[in-house]
Amino acid sequence: MTDIEIPWAKNRSKTYRFFEKLPGIVTYTVYALPAILSFIAPTVAAYFIITYVLVWIFKSMAMSVRVLQGYRRLKSAAKQDWVRMSAELRSPAEALAHHRRGKNKLHNAHIDNLQKLAGGALPNDPGKIIHAVMIATYNEPPEIIHPTIEYVLSSHGVDQTNTAFFLAYEERGGDKKRQESLAAIKKYGSKFAYAEAVEHVLQDDETRGKGANASFAGRKIAEWAEAEGIDPARVLVTVLDADNRPDKNYFAALEYTYLIAPDRKHKSYQPVALYVNNVWDVPAVMRLSAMANTYFHTANSMRLHALRNFSAHAQSLDALIETDFWSVRTIVEDGHQFWRSYFAFDGNHEVLPIYAPIYQDAVYAGGYKKTLIAQFKQIRRWTYGASDIAYVATKGLKNKKVPRSDLLAKFARLFEGHVGWATSAPLLLLSGWVPLFIARDAGDNIVAQQLPQIIGRINTFALVLVLVTMYIGIATLPPRPLHHKKRRYTAFFWQWLLLPLVGIVFNSYASLTSQTRLLFGKYIEDFVVTEKVVKKQ
Repeated sequence: MTDIEIPWAKNRSKTYRFFEKLPGIVTYTVYALPAILSFIAPTVAAYFIITYVLVWIFKSMAMSVRVLQGYRRLKSAAKQDWVRMSAELRSPAEALAHHRRGKNKLHNAHIDNLQKLAGGALPNDPGKIIHAVMIATYNEPPEIIHPTIEYVLSSHGVDQTNTAFFLAYEERGGDKKRQESLAAIKKYGSKFAYAEAVEHVLQDDETRGKGANASFAGRKIAEWAEAEGIDPARVLVTVLDADNRPDKNYFAALEYTYLIAPDRKHKSYQPVALYVNNVWDVPAVMRLSAMANTYFHTANSMRLHALRNFSAHAQSLDALIETDFWSVRTIVEDGHQFWRSYFAFDGNHEVLPIYAPIYQDAVYAGGYKKTLIAQFKQIRRWTYGASDIAYVATKGLKNKKVPRSDLLAKFARLFEGHVGWATSAPLLLLSGWVPLFIARDAGDNIVAQQLPQIIGRINTFALVLVLVTMYIGIATLPPRPLHHKKRRYTAFFWQWLLLPLVGIVFNSYASLTSQTRLLFGKYIEDFVVTEKVVKKQ
């Protein structure tokens, strides 16, 4: 297998460093262009700004369509009996006699799958599927972790015969964490086919983070499967954060998707992340960030070409063994896992959506200031995925088996996504005024004078897209807790006034910080765990 690990900083070649610097260089260039062009050629600057804004409006329109499609797909998937559908895959000819096509696309897709199975066009049944559920934790309290375990146990298709549970905790969390983990196994272990608390001791060649912890626990899962004589191809490993509460249909939908997937080993399986667990209790900025994240992941579930591993995700154990589990050298092990698998399998890897959500916490660290800092650090960690640009470029240059056209398309999408993350919000909001203040002949330049009004009209049109986001945000809210009055609903409307602040500070500036660190080799080598606090009523 090709070497797929990230090189340590001291071992990074000049080529690797060039691609690490490249996103920061391009981002700062994009920021500088409106000012430079305004000084040299104000009309060109104006047309550059208008083009940039229109491109992003078009992209936003496309995302809005996708988020509506994704929301409808989630609602449709919630109505399916995934356990029964999986059972029918084992006797497709008999099941077809009981089905008729209708308006439900998922139901019709199930009929198509039964027909393909009956005709031998889908892979053979691997046998009984075993779910290995891993919760990776560092310092989260029991009141965060225990509800997650209970959600797993209440899921359809999960029982004592087909589900193993591994609580992966860090030795650096101290004796208190050890005792809490052992107590959780004692409380819930008998409800699984197998349960184990796995303590990870950080090694010298590992970065402090979830990747090293999850990899260590993953090897324990492999040892358990081997000891039990279980084929790794029958084991689906789902890795969860402490606050990742799976929908009741998640494991059944995952099993169904795995059974019908062609070349199932070379797939990752990605549920939709909905940040709604505590959304009623957190400050406005956190609510807005949570809703924006829900919007993004719902839309991405419909963009299969752009879908990547994020937070909670699943892979078969045989695939994880072949890729040597997760990277132990990056703080963005989830998104990086796609690229790790992509190069391990010479480009033969993709992510399939699971339309059963994983419910996650919005950031809340106790006090308002602490929560704002925690939110910024969380998004900065996500934007540090720009570090994958150098990894993809250099691994792609070395691995000649990866299809060139596919690699270039994926690289371009990765690169453009991170540059856009860093530049879009400030340029959309402020760039229209740049030529007016910088251009030497702005007073005589009609285009420069009218540009703020033109950009203002375009952004006014963009408010329609905000309404779509608001609709999805409200529609995906969990029931209002009894300790909140009905007037709490009004906060979910006025919070959108803070959208420019969230876009600039908690997205673009966080992304710019990550890219600047990569530009100057000031790497983030410590996974800053987002503090999870349960709000006391």
